[in-house]
Amino acid sequence: HLVMRWNMGPRCSAGALLPPGSRGLPLLGETLEFFARNPSLELSPFLKRRLDRYGPIFRTNLIGEDLIVSMDPELNNLVFQKEEKLFQIWYPESIMRIMGADCIIATLGTFHKHLRTLVLRLFGPENLRLVLLHEVQQTAQASLLSWLDHPSIEVKEAISSMIFSITARRLISYDSSRSDGKLWKQFDAFLQGLLAFPLYVPGTAFYKCMQGRKNVMKILQEMLNERKKETHRESVDFIDLLINDMKEKNTIMNEKIALDLLFLLLFAGFETTSSGITAALKFLADDPKALQELIEEHNNIRKRRIDPDSEITWEEYKSMKFTSHVIHEALRLANIAPLMFRKAIEEVHIKGE
Repeated sequence: HLVMRWNMGPRCSAGALLPPGSRGLPLLGETLEFFARNPSLELSPFLKRRLDRYGPIFRTNLIGEDLIVSMDPELNNLVFQKEEKLFQIWYPESIMRIMGADCIIATLGTFHKHLRTLVLRLFGPENLRLVLLHEVQQTAQASLLSWLDHPSIEVKEAISSMIFSITARRLISYDSSRSDGKLWKQFDAFLQGLLAFPLYVPGTAFYKCMQGRKNVMKILQEMLNERKKETHRESVDFIDLLINDMKEKNTIMNEKIALDLLFLLLFAGFETTSSGITAALKFLADDPKALQELIEEHNNIRKRRIDPDSEITWEEYKSMKFTSHVIHEALRLANIAPLMFRKAIEEVHIKGE
């Protein structure tokens, strides 16, 4: 679903026709209903009701912002085609407060491409083949063995912790097995209030979310300060890449952007992946036929090995056709990133209106 900002000020032509909808209550808009928890992977009740009443394109007011919501494939395709021509990346102020005003989601153009290049140096296809595949297998195996010690586990939480360990190791050389779990605990506090009503008052979920972010940023700042003092390192992580980038002539990179970027990548790296894996497990549990086909594909790979318990090779990974289909279908059904924000740079006419 695409969410776009609109303006009833001078930039909106007199008599311009806006999509149907409601601004809700004064100050609050329709925020409370929007943030009500949705226990299923289906379309939220908030969107369902408005889809039935107004159709796939409607206006609303959320967290102090006048917005247009689009569930229309044709319009959404137009927005992506006209990226940075008619529309640009934009996020509400409350989200920018959480993620950091200078973070990568607010950057445009050349600098955004530069940041993507830095990220791909650690998480691109070549690193996946040479390093990440091995690290993921080691961490996954250790996590699965540890789960055997418990009568039951909370799947989403356990997978989030596992993926966080992998992401944090690549980004900041963080070894969760040798730590007290402080960093993960602060991120967990942050997550609990991420989709809460943005009321910054002690005791509220949003306040705890912001405090969690503050504490994570403090830990990252300490890591960055310590790393700057080091003169030699055998391995290179994302902190090293950022420090080197800050030393470049005419660079836009600074310490504030570096810390915001580390925070965002730590969050995005494990939250979206863990949500996808959790959804895949749910869908497989509901589809015994698909689960059996998945098991057969992996058993056939093991039968062809000299040592059935050896690690997955890159060639085996690339040969997992049905596994790939399961992953893509789970991501499609789960809609891991249900909302994407854009801002219209100029007045846009939709379907001739």
